[in-house]
Amino acid sequence: MKFQFDSGCVLAVLIVLSCSSCYSPSPSSHPAVVTPSADRTQAIRWMSWNKEVFRIAQEQDKLILLDVTAVWCHACHVMDETTYADSRIVDFVNARFVAIRVDTDQRPDIDARYRHGGWPTTSILMPTGEILFQANFLVPEDLYEALRETEKLYRDNKSELLNHATDIWANVQEARKNRVRPAGMIDPEIIEQTASTIQRNFDGTHGGFGDAPKFFESETIAFLFRRYHESRDQALRRMILFTLDQQRNLIDPVWGGFYRYAVNADWTNPHFEKMLHLQAMNLETYLEAYQVTGEPVYRLVVDNILHYVRTFLSDEHARGFFASQDADVKEVSSSSRIIMAGEEYFGLNVAERMKIGVPNVDRTIYTGWNGLMIQSCLKAYQVFGDQKVLERALQMLNGLYRDRYVRGRGMAHLEQDGTPEAFGLLGDQVAFARALLEAWLTTGNKTYLMRAERLTQDFINQLQDKQGGGLYDRPIRAAAEGLLKFPHKSVSENLRAVIYLSDLYYVTNNQVYLKVAEQTLRYVLGSSNQLPLGLTGMALVRFLEYPVRVVVVGIRDDEKAFRLFQEALTLYAPGRIVHLLDPREDSLVLGAISFPATPVPRAYVCTDTLCSEPISEPSQISIQYKELIEVSR
Repeated sequence: MKFQFDSGCVLAVLIVLSCSSCYSPSPSSHPAVVTPSADRTQAIRWMSWNKEVFRIAQEQDKLILLDVTAVWCHACHVMDETTYADSRIVDFVNARFVAIRVDTDQRPDIDARYRHGGWPTTSILMPTGEILFQANFLVPEDLYEALRETEKLYRDNKSELLNHATDIWANVQEARKNRVRPAGMIDPEIIEQTASTIQRNFDGTHGGFGDAPKFFESETIAFLFRRYHESRDQALRRMILFTLDQQRNLIDPVWGGFYRYAVNADWTNPHFEKMLHLQAMNLETYLEAYQVTGEPVYRLVVDNILHYVRTFLSDEHARGFFASQDADVKEVSSSSRIIMAGEEYFGLNVAERMKIGVPNVDRTIYTGWNGLMIQSCLKAYQVFGDQKVLERALQMLNGLYRDRYVRGRGMAHLEQDGTPEAFGLLGDQVAFARALLEAWLTTGNKTYLMRAERLTQDFINQLQDKQGGGLYDRPIRAAAEGLLKFPHKSVSENLRAVIYLSDLYYVTNNQVYLKVAEQTLRYVLGSSNQLPLGLTGMALVRFLEYPVRVVVVGIRDDEKAFRLFQEALTLYAPGRIVHLLDPREDSLVLGAISFPATPVPRAYVCTDTLCSEPISEPSQISIQYKELIEVSR
């Protein structure tokens, strides 16, 4: 029996069986496509995750085969075409098991509790959802053996296993009842330690951090950019730009957009699927590189991403951005049968590709990923002033808020057949609230700030653990199925919440946001979890370091006020906040500073201790900022 602790609670993993011959592909593995042995009219009767399916499993006393998959996952497609098309597997599963298939993007809360390393994750569960067996890719012989042996184990030891499950959930409830809030130290020295560790992990030969496989680490890059902006350390600058230059190996040279990651340390041998959230995060990263350097190559990368997203991942009616594009080209009539794998297809030119077809686009519109992309588009507008980018981003933001927000429940994760589903997931709430806040910073329209605050109040009320600290990844519901009853706190999502709540506090001066940010940060720093370096450093910086403000005081419709505001938006100062205060409707007091109402618009650049002289010409904003920073240092 295996116990795994998280947030003071015990995760219900009863027994994890292992099979020495089981094939579980490493990131560098590309399972070959083979001809399925089953009659293609046969199929496993996959069902969705819901209460009714668990009721059936318990009434019929059947184990559950859970397949956590992804529409873009190459190995998942291969397993569909081989293992799950094998007649012996089909017959055995349909007769003796309840089969549940979960898409990792549609249900990140289930994925967080059941994923075993990567995708596909193959799990065999008790009828109540506790894990008995886990692996990844399995050939037919190994899956059949695992199913047969696990079922025998369950039948032979049923009473003991049920007692173990009862004990585990009792322990979960007891641990929740008696949980103590971790009191991590919020120490500025951690920022220095984090930066040093990142620098030690830097791959000086190939760029990036650590060895193979190579993933994008956008939040680490953002943290290092912040450090460079403050220190002007040229070694940091070289480290950042070398990494960004090497990462460009993962850009599709024909259609644009970034592939998901590289198998090799030198950024070669990509996994060719393209994910919306990675386009969004890279867009922001290369936009910042352009602001720092002024080098056209980084502007080209920004344009490349925007073009790809506009062409392949944008709904024509501006209802939102689509989730992903497959690595492989598959039959139109099949969701998994591969015509050509990505490593061959993406080496072709555009004409050759079009003869074969276009990899499928998952047209699901996920709230959190749309929040990330909308925020990045708004930042691109701030730098380049493309009105079409702004209009489309705001249209999508407004539409998603209108269709998916419910007061008290927050934002839904997605829509199924036009119905919003999966409300209140932390990742969605934070990313979308961040986009709303960015829309206010970009337009000065207070409606967006009001919406951001409303959504923030909802997720604090639903997800904050007032006793143990931190934020849960989903609302706690006693009647949830399987391990969804297990209270989980994602370290990464909690750190992103700290960053957002800190920014919202600096904008509103509402102490509630600062308090929740502090308690959440203390929880993360005091927990036993391994911390993501870049995110941890960025959360500490945003919480501890007061941002630069540019305050424009003037009538909202005044042309001079607008020009000052637009120039303030182009200012590169990591974490900076821009306020447009209209004397007719806004308070001219921000924190401890009162700004005068003047007959002509004026701008002010402020730190936490002093403000510049009144600025009347847009070109003076960056000059005053540089002078102010020098004085502050």
